Amino acid sequence: MAITKIDYPELAVKAAEMVLLELTRILGEYRDNIVVIGGMVPRYLIPAAEEPHIGTTDVDLALDHRRFAEEGYRTIHELLISHGYEQNERQPFIYRRQITLAGNKIVVQVDLLSGEYGGTGRNRRTQKVQDARPRKARGVDLVFNHLESIEITGELPGGGKDKAIIKFSGIVPFIVMKAMAMRDRLKEKDSYDIYYCLQYYPGGPQKIAELIAPIKNNRLVREALAILDEKFESPDHAGPVHIADFMELTDPEVREQVQRDAFERVRFILDVGL
Repeated sequence: MAITKIDYPELAVKAAEMVLLELTRILGEYRDNIVVIGGMVPRYLIPAAEEPHIGTTDVDLALDHRRFAEEGYRTIHELLISHGYEQNERQPFIYRRQITLAGNKIVVQVDLLSGEYGGTGRNRRTQKVQDARPRKARGVDLVFNHLESIEITGELPGGGKDKAIIKFSGIVPFIVMKAMAMRDRLKEKDSYDIYYCLQYYPGGPQKIAELIAPIKNNRLVREALAILDEKFESPDHAGPVHIADFMELTDPEVREQVQRDAFERVRFILDVGL
């Protein structure tokens, strides 16, 4: 069954945003080497968009294992556990936080991720950061040199408004990581996230292409562009079709328009990168 926008209810999205704000406080002493990646990025990277991004129901944090500070007063794992986060025993890079919002109990998943290069051996699935075991993810290595610090405001799970300055993935590594995800899994939202950024990022595809140009020979960038070339080979290929599916477009004419638009926007940045 296809994943569509209905799978991202407003309350669950808000819960994830509250947990993100809480995490900035819990892990504050390590903030310099933590970057927000994944589906949370577009909503904050493009806050003034005409059409708000659908958001996400989980939180993905990239830990820079190459530069991570030595243990502070308490480790990452200790801090999370002491604030009500439960670790998945079989997948130690996953933590879950249950909060109550509008009378509903909502569980937010937090994934700790890391780059692939350096650290543990190539055959290892995770990196070692203190006593945490972030999962290696393709493309994450790029994010630590291409990020943006953004101030966010919101409400903490326990109550009380707060704000914080958080590091988010820049637009190019975000698209790179989403392209990698399109290859490694079947999740319609990955295509939607890329299309949304190409629609609403200030300057549109032209600006994104300009940002890609200086690093287009980076191995990860070239790999991601090749994936996009495959997935967006035509308006009827998987990328454009998954966008229309995620948006729940049923009118054939509207679907055709959106698929064509998505195809043309992706091809524009590929003309620069390939």
